[in-house]
Amino acid sequence: MTVQVVIGSGDQELVTALSAQFAELTGIEVIGVETTSAEVLGVVNAEQDFDVVLVDDEIGPLSAHELVREIGMRRPHGAAVLLSAKVDEDLLTRALEAGAKGVLARQPSLEELRARVVAAAEWSRGMRRRLGTAMADDFPDGRRGRMVAVCGAKGGTGATTVAVQLALAVAAHKSVCLVDMDLQTGDIPSYLDLVHRRSIADLVGVATEITGTVLGDALFIHESGPHVLLAPAEGERAEDVTALAARQILGALRARYEVVIVDCGAFMTEGSMTAVEYADRVIMTVTPDLPALRAAKRMAQLWARLKARKEEEIYVLLTRLGRRSEIQPDFAARILNLPLTKTTIPSSFRALEKAINNGTLARVEDDGYRRAIAALGIEVGVLPVDTGGEVRAGRRAKVDT
Repeated sequence: MTVQVVIGSGDQELVTALSAQFAELTGIEVIGVETTSAEVLGVVNAEQDFDVVLVDDEIGPLSAHELVREIGMRRPHGAAVLLSAKVDEDLLTRALEAGAKGVLARQPSLEELRARVVAAAEWSRGMRRRLGTAMADDFPDGRRGRMVAVCGAKGGTGATTVAVQLALAVAAHKSVCLVDMDLQTGDIPSYLDLVHRRSIADLVGVATEITGTVLGDALFIHESGPHVLLAPAEGERAEDVTALAARQILGALRARYEVVIVDCGAFMTEGSMTAVEYADRVIMTVTPDLPALRAAKRMAQLWARLKARKEEEIYVLLTRLGRRSEIQPDFAARILNLPLTKTTIPSSFRALEKAINNGTLARVEDDGYRRAIAALGIEVGVLPVDTGGEVRAGRRAKVDT
């Protein structure tokens, strides 16, 4: 089968040279030349088949590494190879961390070009075979699941509670996977009263070839509907979940579930930062007090400096808000200078305390709280608008094997 290649470069001289080389190689065909990162992503988002994208290090407006990351997240089985004038160990490391399947000099030899492109194409087709059935069955129109990352501005702002409640609400309508990316202190088992011996750390070694069977072994299926991927029980194993592994694991989950909700906690690791970077929507939970608001500003500025998330793309969720709270949404918005969700979560301490202590978060005895979670789900696009404000027990979702 002919290997299909897309060249992403605005350098006409480079494109001409590469096209001439490919013309000499049998079994490889250039099916398109895109001059900007936006044009490359247009091809990635379309239903057009391809095996490998060659990404010029000088492409824009997105940087080459950002473009490689986007290709991997938008098409988990898509293989990107970086073209660079200077190939060294540092560049190779950064390219692999971004998800590239190799690096080539801008003027490669014919044999180097063939070897790298064929190797990347073989990886792409292998991933397509592993993921293709699930993707075709769940999303016949080629779309992927929506991912929402929930982060705490600081500890105690309710990020885990919101993530769990949101997953329980969504499970009544869609297939959903709840991921505990609070890798050192994740506590979802306590919230859902579950015991499971497997965790996300068990997927790291097979992150490049995740199958439905492998996922089925790692996931816990909660009686209320959500499938749950836990953080490792041993906090030191958090370091095993690298940015590359997290990207691959989250990509595999998005290929199988309509919604993926990631609890990132309040402490940033490579894994949680990757979730923040690639989520469709990032929610930062904040309680109505100055320490939490200041922590939110610091967190947003950190993400912006690391180019993980622009400040205007973060949505702050006020939790534990009551009529008597000194800080109300308008005042919080002025302090933060960040977008706030229209939804706020009321203070429901007694109902939540009882539900958490009994491991029955699916049955919080507070109608106002349940309606707020449903409204949040609608606002972030994971619940249908006709939810009616009720959080019901979810259906069981099926993982393809």
